[in-house]
This record gives sequence, structure tokens and C-alpha cells, in this order.
Amino acid sequence: MFISRFLAILIIGGGYFVWNMIFQQYPLTKIYEEKPFVAWGIAFAIIIGQLYYIWFIFSYLFSYGDSLFVFFLVIRIVISALILLLLWKKYRG
Repeated sequence: MFISRFLAILIIGGGYFVWNMIFQQYPLTKIYEEKPFVAWGIAFAIIIGQLYYIWFIFSYLFSYGDSLFVFFLVIRIVISALILLLLWKKYRG
């Protein structure tokens, strides 16, 4: 049980630091003589791996009952909350 939780923290948290470091060093908006396709490929592979692992976790979390409806309901609530926070930050100050 402890190993699987540690693995989730390592994949999601550690992966974030790696691709964040890659995109800070090689931003997508900068114009390069030779584009760093290998670094960007590694970063996008990490992002895809993280999304797959998050989907894997949620699929086990909502494996009982009408899971698809519950999953989309939770995602919709989370996205709505993020939009409200962004709008509140934008218009509040």
C-alpha cells in the first residue's frame, strides 16, 4: 500500500518538476535555430504518462456503480471550480 502511494507521488510530482524544468529551459514560444525536439518529446511523454496514471487511479476509484457519470460529474465540478477561481482572481485583483 505504501509503495503504490509513493509511486503515485513520484510519478506525478517528480514528473512535474522534470517537464517544468524542460519547458523553462526550452519554452515553446521561443524561436530556436534547432528546435529541441528530444527535450520536448521527453516532456510530452512524461505529461502523457502522468495523465494515463491519473486516469488509472480514477478508474479504480470509480469502479463501483455508474462510474462514468460520477467521473464526469467530479471532473465537471473540478473544472468549474478552477474557472471560478481564475475569474475571481482576474476580477478581484
